[in-house]
Amino acid sequence: MLPTLASYRQVSGNIDRSLRTTAAQPQVARETEYYLANIDDVKSVDDLLKDQRLFAYAMKAYGLEDMTYAKAFMRKVLESDLNDKSSFVNKLSDKRYLEFAKAFHFLPSGDVELGLTTAQDSASEDAMIGLYSQQRIRKGETAAAEAAYYESRIGSITNVDQLLSDERLFKFALTASGLDASVASVSAIRNVLTSDLLDPNSVANLYGAKYQELAAAFSFEADGSVVGGSAQTTEQANQTMLAYYEATDTDESPAAAAFKTDYFNDLMVGVTNVDDLVDNEFLRSTVATAAGLDPVLTTAATVREILVSDLSDPDSAANKSSALKAVAQAFNFNTDGSLDSGVAAQDPDQAKALTDLFTKYYDDGAISAEQSNTQYYRNAIGRVSHVDALLTDSKLYSYMLSSYGIDPSEVTKTQIKRVLLSDPKSPTSYTSLLQDSRFTALASAFNFDSDGVSQGIKQVQTASAAKNTIARYNDTLGDLKGDQTLGKAESQYYDRTILTISSVDQLLKDQRLKAYIVRAYGLGKDVSDDTLRKVLTSDQLDPRSFVNKSNSAAYKDLAADFNFNSDGTVARSAVGLAQHKSDVVRTQGLYYRQTVEEDAGSQNEGVRLALYFERKASSITSAYSLLADKALLQVAQTALGLPATMSLLDIDRQAEMISNRIDIEDFKDPAKLQTFLTRFSGTWDVNNASAATSTSPAAVLITQPTESFVSVNLLTSLQNLKLGGA
Repeated sequence: MLPTLASYRQVSGNIDRSLRTTAAQPQVARETEYYLANIDDVKSVDDLLKDQRLFAYAMKAYGLEDMTYAKAFMRKVLESDLNDKSSFVNKLSDKRYLEFAKAFHFLPSGDVELGLTTAQDSASEDAMIGLYSQQRIRKGETAAAEAAYYESRIGSITNVDQLLSDERLFKFALTASGLDASVASVSAIRNVLTSDLLDPNSVANLYGAKYQELAAAFSFEADGSVVGGSAQTTEQANQTMLAYYEATDTDESPAAAAFKTDYFNDLMVGVTNVDDLVDNEFLRSTVATAAGLDPVLTTAATVREILVSDLSDPDSAANKSSALKAVAQAFNFNTDGSLDSGVAAQDPDQAKALTDLFTKYYDDGAISAEQSNTQYYRNAIGRVSHVDALLTDSKLYSYMLSSYGIDPSEVTKTQIKRVLLSDPKSPTSYTSLLQDSRFTALASAFNFDSDGVSQGIKQVQTASAAKNTIARYNDTLGDLKGDQTLGKAESQYYDRTILTISSVDQLLKDQRLKAYIVRAYGLGKDVSDDTLRKVLTSDQLDPRSFVNKSNSAAYKDLAADFNFNSDGTVARSAVGLAQHKSDVVRTQGLYYRQTVEEDAGSQNEGVRLALYFERKASSITSAYSLLADKALLQVAQTALGLPATMSLLDIDRQAEMISNRIDIEDFKDPAKLQTFLTRFSGTWDVNNASAATSTSPAAVLITQPTESFVSVNLLTSLQNLKLGGA
């Protein structure tokens, strides 16, 4: 038999080949195939424990094969609350049990933890809120386009039939009067437009107020002709456009504001005294808005008092605030409301000043409402776990449709539900067949499955994976204060930035993030973006994927800690699974490694111990880490020449004996680790010259009795046993 050191180096030096050879063994391949095919069906601790093949595979992977019989004990491990320091598994000194518990996602009840789900990812939520904040502007622009068309065409209308035959003019005119053009009868509207409003029995008067307003807005004769060659006067056309902005709920849009200020300036040309202004509802409302007042609540008397104020009198109405004073200064009215001879109500500079004031305040109400609606949306959307909750909340529903420019009157909730439940990427889905970009965007913004249940969040890394990346990076830092300071800054940047990443390309474009992961995983500065992209988008469960064909442990570690789809987008977190994909990959890898070590140990237990120590070295943080793991302790005692009887001493004294002989930090240095294992191998061979193999440390403690003869309490006591009786 080869010396321990030679055998260890033969396996360790070709570990990738050893792992591939092991994976190809028929028995290993069959058990792995079974595990991968069935682990997703596990929905409780009971499911796992009842399936002996699944349970045995997982136990072996985490070095607990000798405890496979102890199902009651392992149930307590799996049902422990990992966040509770006093929970069962956290009290065990052997941290293999904690690693095993972390590999699964069970609740204390024994059920699988559902995981984080969301109706909408944060990026989609922010994007939709951005759309909502723009919807007032977009709607205003649409209304302005219709108003521009109306203004350009209405002057050429010479009879009522021309108006009725132009679909856009017809719809505009009826909408301005609060009527629905889609259900209106053209013949009935013709009778309204040609009505004599002085005749109480005319069609317009019989139909009611909205129809009276429509007839009054035009100048058609009974035969449909026009008086004076135009269907509307300039004032009638302006009033129709103003009414259209109000009817379409776009009167507080920038486009409406521009129209209103132009209209205001046109009307001001005819103002000869203050009463001309305050008696005109539109002019009065515009001035009140410019003063920062609510035009609905502000009376004509109040506006008049402001405009005729004596600005030299500190007690005058206009001097009550800077805003009121600024408005008064924008006009030339005397205290009696008159204008001096030859003086206009406003000069160009004053007109511009009032326009600026109006522009400052005109949308205060709209912005306040938008902010309130947005705050409600942000608070409520996180509580939505099913599509029906979104559809039945009228404020959420309205906000959602408004963001994508969808008029609630043009769709039903049933249609919107079908949109939200369909796959926008499928060419045959309901959404795709609608061929409307608004519905495609709407479907893409939410995370409901075909049953309407919220799905897992899109997350580039889990919290534990991010911590692992940061820990790897910190391990590369030197002891110099400058290195530590710089490293801390880079880790802080990584921690606050990584969850904002939505694609591989975005990650690689951020040079600080890319440099961070390259260093953390020891990839070398010359690794290309193309290689990184292939690694990050590899399916680790596919033996033909780039990362598996590369046989690079560093590549596999990197891929396992990130969550990208094959197209480079961030994947959704798994929900309702006992193990997430990264957990399955890790379990599979550990199973292969454990089998390699077992096979080596069948010939020489020293080789198995050396391989195990090499694998666990990076997790050793103190002498107590060695004392908590009996296999690690046996390696340390052998290499350092410490007697097994040291276990009779106090635990702190044992730790002191180990620390006096070895610097634990040496285990993070590959060269020093190999020196240590060389010393162990030589000493092992000397100590075991007469034996082909050595007794497994696990077997010393546990001789695999049947569970019926060993209680859970006794097993707990054994697992918690601290050497030396402490």
